[in-house]
Amino acid sequence: MSARRFALGCALAGACTGIQPVLEDMPEVVAEDDDVPGDRSLHGRSLQLAAVTDSWVNLTVLADGMIAVHGPGVLALAPAGSGQLETKRAWLREWPQWPGTIGGRWPDDVFVTAQWALTRTGVEFAVWRHGWRGWVRWKVPLAPLRFDFYSDYAVGPDGAILGLRGFEGPGPGEDADVLRAMQAADPDLRTTIDVLDGGPPPPWPPLPPGREAVQLATFADGTLVVLRRESSLLRWSPGAGEWVELPALPKHAPGVNGGESAVMVGRDPARLYVHRCVEKDRPVLDRLTTGAWRPVALPGGGCVRSLAEAPDGTLWLVNDRGLYRRAPGSDSARWEEVPLAPVDAPGKPVATLDGTPVPPQGPEPVTPRQVLALDRGEVWVVAGLGSGDGESSRAVVLTNRTVLAPLVLRSAGGAQGG
Repeated sequence: MSARRFALGCALAGACTGIQPVLEDMPEVVAEDDDVPGDRSLHGRSLQLAAVTDSWVNLTVLADGMIAVHGPGVLALAPAGSGQLETKRAWLREWPQWPGTIGGRWPDDVFVTAQWALTRTGVEFAVWRHGWRGWVRWKVPLAPLRFDFYSDYAVGPDGAILGLRGFEGPGPGEDADVLRAMQAADPDLRTTIDVLDGGPPPPWPPLPPGREAVQLATFADGTLVVLRRESSLLRWSPGAGEWVELPALPKHAPGVNGGESAVMVGRDPARLYVHRCVEKDRPVLDRLTTGAWRPVALPGGGCVRSLAEAPDGTLWLVNDRGLYRRAPGSDSARWEEVPLAPVDAPGKPVATLDGTPVPPQGPEPVTPRQVLALDRGEVWVVAGLGSGDGESSRAVVLTNRTVLAPLVLRSAGGAQGG
C-alpha cells in the first residue's frame, strides 16, 4: 500500500494516530512507497515512534539484517534496510515467558534462550527454536546437565548461525571457578561454539578451560572473539589451531558495591570496545588498539546501559542521563547529547481494574535504555515511557526510518515457561 492510499484510508476511518517526531522538528517526507529505499542514507533524519509496548523489550539484529523487538509476550520484526515493523499472533505461539538472548535467521533457524525455571540452586535456562508449530523446546546436541543452553548467538562471515554454549553455575557452596575445574577433569566439558543450521564441523577448537563464556562476536575476516565472566577475552583467527587470550583489561580498585559485568562492542577485531562499571556509578570504557587497551573519555552520567558502533565508526551511547553520539576520531573527542522529546504514545488505557496507575494523557517523557546503530545512518532506540518512577514497565521503540503508523504491542498471555 502506498503512503498516500494509507493516509486516505486513515482520514476516512478516523482511526490513525499521528506519528510523533522525537528529536528536532521532522522535515516533511513524501513517500510513494512504504519506506525509504534501502540504499538511501538516513543520516540526519529524526527519530520517529515505531512501537509502544506495555512491557520491557530489547532490540536484536538477526541474520540478513532483520530487526527483532522482543520481550515478555512481545515479538515484532522489521526487514533489513527498509520497511515497517510488524507482528503476528502466530509468531507468539508457545513464545517463552521470560525471553532473553535471541539469534538466527527468520523464520526457520531462529533460537531464543529464556529462563525456564527458578530452583533453590538458581535460575535454569533453556533454548526454544521457531518452527511451523510455533516455538518448541530445543535440546542442545550432546549437552550435559548445566550446559543445555546458549548464552549468545552470532552469524559467521559465511552466514552460518552460531551458538555459544552457556553454563549454569556456580551453585550455592561451589567455588566461583568450578567450571575450570570441571573442564580440567573432563575435556569434553570445554565450552564450544556450535553451528546451528547444519553444514560441516566448525574449524575452531573448543575454548580452553576457564570461566563461563557470556558473549560472542564475529567479524568479516572470520575472526571470533569470546568474552568470559570476569572480563577475560579470547580470540580465534582463521587457520589457527587454538584460541589466544587478549591483553587483560586495565585493573581498577573495586568499589564497596562491586562492579557490573563487562560488555564487548565492535565491528573490527583490531578495534574492540569494552564498557563496564568498576563500581557503582563509576563507568569505564576501553578500546583495544595495537595490542593494548586505551581509555576512552565518557560523557557525564552513571554506568553505560548500551553502546553501539556504526559501520562508519560513529559511537552511540546510553547512560543514566540520556542518549549520546560521538563522531569517528580521537578517543578524547566530545560526546554530543541527543535529546529525546516527550512522546504522546497511542494505546493508553483510560481506566484500570487492578489498581495500577493510569498513564497521564498527552506527551510523556522517555528514558533511553538501548541503542542500535546500523548501516546508512540507521538508528533504533528503546526507551522507557513515563516518569521513570519504577511503577511502569511501558516502553517505546524509536527509529529514523519512515514510520507510517506506530504499532501498539500488547503482551500476549499464555506464554510457556517460568
